[in-house]
Amino acid sequence: SVGMGLFPHKFLSAEFPGYSGRLEPRDGTIAEYLRSIGYSTYALGKWHLTPDEESTDLGPFDRWPSGKGFDHFLGFLGGAEDQYKPDLVEDNNHVKPDGRHLNAQLADKAISYIDRQQRLAPDKPFFIYLATGAAHSPHQVDQPWIDKYKGQFDAGWDAYREQTFAQQKQLGLIPADAVLPERSPRVPAWDSLSADQKKVYARFMEVYAGFLEYTDAEIGR
Repeated sequence: SVGMGLFPHKFLSAEFPGYSGRLEPRDGTIAEYLRSIGYSTYALGKWHLTPDEESTDLGPFDRWPSGKGFDHFLGFLGGAEDQYKPDLVEDNNHVKPDGRHLNAQLADKAISYIDRQQRLAPDKPFFIYLATGAAHSPHQVDQPWIDKYKGQFDAGWDAYREQTFAQQKQLGLIPADAVLPERSPRVPAWDSLSADQKKVYARFMEVYAGFLEYTDAEIGR
């Protein structure tokens, strides 16, 4: 209903109802509404709503966060983004990242927004929209977070999905009589993989898990 049936990239958008990839002025956001009733509004992280041809520092900025109701923004306008060398934007300008993991930079900025808000207008409500790059690809995190999971996925995804399913039942997240569905036919049986494939895919899972836990830690901070 707001044209975003496809991504905003020029090569993907189509001139069909709902598939232009273009948010129009009539397409209000929660930030626009909240700002209209007195909130401060902040956006951090992934945006992915600005057409490619509008993504330079010359704008137009109608489909940047600043044009959709946010007072301030730190993040990236695209989809997948390098976590150490992101194409970083602050407000209406591209800026140089500081070399740390993007999660840390986003958390620091969120904390600074809140601190400033509490210092200057403690009674004023605020809205923060935080959309990290995690756990979208590329899966990147500092080595200690990966090392925490070393060897934990060596049994493979077939065993791990059974373990996760049992834990979900134990925690009451799914009904006790739920039945584990068949593995997707697009995913090979773990036992059919070569030793090298198992090593690589177990490593993938270690990195993903470390990336996800690190993201959780920064949100908690």
